[in-house]
Amino acid sequence: MSGASRSAPASWRYGLRQAAWAGIDLIFPPQCGGCGREGQRFCARCAASLEYISHPICGHCGYPVRQPGVTRCAVCRVLPPSPLAGIRSAALFAGPLQRALHRLKYRRDVSLADALAPIMVTTWREHNLPAGMVMPVPLSAGRLRERGYNQAGLLARGFADLARLPYADRALRRVRHTESQVHLSAVARRENVASAFAADGRRVRGQIVILVDDVCTTGATLAACAEALRAAGASQVWGLTLGRAISPAHHAAGSGARAASHRR
Repeated sequence: MSGASRSAPASWRYGLRQAAWAGIDLIFPPQCGGCGREGQRFCARCAASLEYISHPICGHCGYPVRQPGVTRCAVCRVLPPSPLAGIRSAALFAGPLQRALHRLKYRRDVSLADALAPIMVTTWREHNLPAGMVMPVPLSAGRLRERGYNQAGLLARGFADLARLPYADRALRRVRHTESQVHLSAVARRENVASAFAADGRRVRGQIVILVDDVCTTGATLAACAEALRAAGASQVWGLTLGRAISPAHHAAGSGARAASHRR
């Protein structure tokens, strides 16, 4: 994959990949990443059962809240000012979406990224996010060698191609290895990723950036990336993720994830 930005129109790339996967499907029929049913990579039944995040949400972090018109939820109000313009996520990280993303990330089912990308495009449109340069949250060089691919990069590429937005996969890089965030607290997550990223000012200066990741838990990684991008001259950075982890901190503060989610 080239490190240069790729401009719209780009949907032909997505179509070409789909045609290639269709040929493979004739020999090895796909299984749904959400339920295991044979026939589709992510079936319509699983897509319909996702807990999509809809308004009312926090105007900044995008987490569901109980009352409309909340510009910053109780959790966001106690955090330091964020370099992010905001975060938006498609659905709660649970059920079929959680199983599909685990399959993409840990079982090398890379075809799932393009199957899930249309959900991200719908989220981008429904939340009226701006058009901008699309880039993934980068992995460290060691983790990339170990896994062989960046799942956020695959999702970002599919999203950019379908949305016909420029894609820059090397404008942001991770400059130091960080430990896994899985079992860290929100505070430890922020400390873990602080100053872990650097951006190429020649590519991002003056740009609106849409930063893509598979799941948002506390937003610490997205914020650390956004800090590097803003320092390099990006005019605005939005976080866009497929999944949103259910947050104990938000629930303790009175937010209600499942109360504000819906099925399409």
